[in-house]
Amino acid sequence: MIKFALWLILPVLLVNSNLFAQWSTVAQLTPSELGSYPSVSVPNCSTVVIAGGSNNVPKIFMTTNSGLNFTDITGNITTNELYCIYALNSDTIFAGDGGSPGGSGGNARVYKTVNGGLNWSVMLSTGGNNGFISGIKFSKTNPEFGIIASDPATTTDSFWIAKTHDRGKTWQLTEAPQTAPYITQNSLFVVDSLFYGFGLITTPPKIYMTTNGGVTWSVKTLGLTGTSVPSIAFQNDKLNAIALSDAVAPNIARTTNGGLNWETINNGANLTYAGIVKWIPGTEIYFMASGFMKRTSDNGSTWESMETGEVVNFRQMDIYRSSAISICAYALAVNGKIIRFEGEPFGIDPENTNVPVRYALEQNYPNPFNPVTTIKYSVPSAGNIKLAVFDLNGRLIKELVNSHHHTGNYIESVDMSAYASGIYIYELSSEDVSISKKMALIK
Repeated sequence: MIKFALWLILPVLLVNSNLFAQWSTVAQLTPSELGSYPSVSVPNCSTVVIAGGSNNVPKIFMTTNSGLNFTDITGNITTNELYCIYALNSDTIFAGDGGSPGGSGGNARVYKTVNGGLNWSVMLSTGGNNGFISGIKFSKTNPEFGIIASDPATTTDSFWIAKTHDRGKTWQLTEAPQTAPYITQNSLFVVDSLFYGFGLITTPPKIYMTTNGGVTWSVKTLGLTGTSVPSIAFQNDKLNAIALSDAVAPNIARTTNGGLNWETINNGANLTYAGIVKWIPGTEIYFMASGFMKRTSDNGSTWESMETGEVVNFRQMDIYRSSAISICAYALAVNGKIIRFEGEPFGIDPENTNVPVRYALEQNYPNPFNPVTTIKYSVPSAGNIKLAVFDLNGRLIKELVNSHHHTGNYIESVDMSAYASGIYIYELSSEDVSISKKMALIK
């Protein structure tokens, strides 16, 4: 069955305002072709895939030149609108439909192409008369692993789940016990093969998640008003997350302990129906919009408004972080306009432009601190870098960074408001080196 939150505006990704980065319009698509509930996937900075449809006519458009041209790659998909899309690259793309015209549920299908849309094949189908492919998502930390989620194939079945451990070459069907009738479209989140979940259509708003690969599932009530959870963004540390409901209210939900508990944060302005929230990997930064644009750099404790000029009323967006110095985003507006942003992410140290010759980890400042401090570090050669906080027993407390870095100097903000006073160890590690220092949190 069709089950959506009403999307009025989606977050536009802005990066450090000191860089004066700008959005620019790159394309115009026909709104009636995309329908009211399109999906966007950005596998790299030059490729964008958009799926949707209306009046039982599916549509998929793709650009491989950063939005200069969009091509209709719907091909041999001829029936039922599409409600989710995920592109591994410009060749391998997955799309899911709503089971019947208008997304009212049925024998929902998952399509796959391996040649950029020249040909599509039905890879999976739910069977039954109630299936609706609500989300397709792959892990950022382990791209081999992915999840497809659907409503129960029949009203008495469990939620329909498909897993892959080989980038979608093969899939294993499993299930999650039904606790609500439907999954909110595009609410699926996947951290890794153990930690994933989605939003439910239910009152009060709840999410349904597993922390052990689907062996057990748990319902988390967010403490918000409304009837659905359209967007959830967990960080790779599996501790910090932001979730939104479809309610018109100033409140969002935040967890700092992996979803065990959720607190309500007033972001200072009313939500306008459903919103979307996106996390920028390797940072404590989220972007959120729902009739406005806001940003947080401290895991949701405080929010600031972002100026968007004449860019308003967005339906969908996706972001891609190609390296420590490159972020891009594409946002789709209600009127069919597509805008693009590319710029440096937070984390670069603008005060230190020297080329480092060795790994370095500076003492955090201030120290002692309460509850926010900053850590500067240097990377002499390109590679994957991890920066994490541990307690004195060696238990991981907080993963700050886990991403590919180019040569350069970096700075990270650390918010320890969720942790008790004490001595903590922060560690910089790569394939070549491991450096650690102590810091004191005093509340």
